[in-house]
Amino acid sequence: MTEPIDTRPSKACTSLRLFPIIILLLSMPLQFSIAADYFNGRQVYEMHCETCHGVDGRSMVPGTPDFSTGDALFRADSDLFTQIREGKGVMPAYRGILQDNEIRDVIAYVRSLQN
Repeated sequence: MTEPIDTRPSKACTSLRLFPIIILLLSMPLQFSIAADYFNGRQVYEMHCETCHGVDGRSMVPGTPDFSTGDALFRADSDLFTQIREGKGVMPAYRGILQDNEIRDVIAYVRSLQN
């Protein structure tokens, strides 16, 4: 008598099917789902950003993005977050100076400066 053949996929086979999905999810840009505090963002902006980016988001230093027009904000929050955290050009990195939630708060505030 012959034994029945198990036709169920093995665990290894199931894992291989999930591999492309896992790779896709890991390659997607990081999006923040945590609500930001606009009012705290304003305080942090006034303390750390206003000197170069201006009270109303209008650039005070040549080459600094002008937030009042919104052109500098046509990027994902995750891109802005990385730029603030790591620095770019003449802008210093704020890693270790600002906490991640403070950076998200600043992004929320800066997005409100558009005219």
